[in-house]
Amino acid sequence: MRRGLALLAIAAGLYACAHLPVGTDGVSFEERRARLESHDDVQIRGRLAVATGERGFQGSFQWQQGADALNLLVRGPLGGGVLRVSGTPTELTITARGETRVLLDPETELSELLGWWLPVGSLHAWLLGLPDRAFPAQTELAPDGTLALLEQRLWRVDYVSYQLSADLLVPRRIDLRHGELTMRVTIDSLELSSTRPAQ
Repeated sequence: MRRGLALLAIAAGLYACAHLPVGTDGVSFEERRARLESHDDVQIRGRLAVATGERGFQGSFQWQQGADALNLLVRGPLGGGVLRVSGTPTELTITARGETRVLLDPETELSELLGWWLPVGSLHAWLLGLPDRAFPAQTELAPDGTLALLEQRLWRVDYVSYQLSADLLVPRRIDLRHGELTMRVTIDSLELSSTRPAQ
């Protein structure tokens, strides 16, 4: 279970590199943020590489985030090492290596299982190229108005490159670091659906 949970390190998702622009969506950071946050459903497919300082892992992932729940599927090379995570910010069900566990305090319990701090409640915002509104953050913007660097919740998040999806710039590659732990996330597709009026 512990090894399987380490795959959640996307869940999520990395080394500081130059920010690489790709086209433009013609909107400011705040306008892009409002439009991204107006979508109730986000589906992401991609790849990740995790290094904990003692061991590493590479695999693929599928992430679906609804208004109140998430579903995550992580697979290792050749389809092995499946990890499934589903639930809400207050209750997650995790299945790995044939074991299932329910976490009623997901961030605290998951971090205890992993042995390092994983702010799972903020990953949805980070994958969209946004800081989590619920916590203080230090940010740096690129000339095109996208987020280049985020420091939040003891993590450093570098946005290495972006791509266009639904006429908005969204992350293509994200590098994350917390102490000796690094994660490199490459997003192959990001789909936005079910919009609601922006607040």
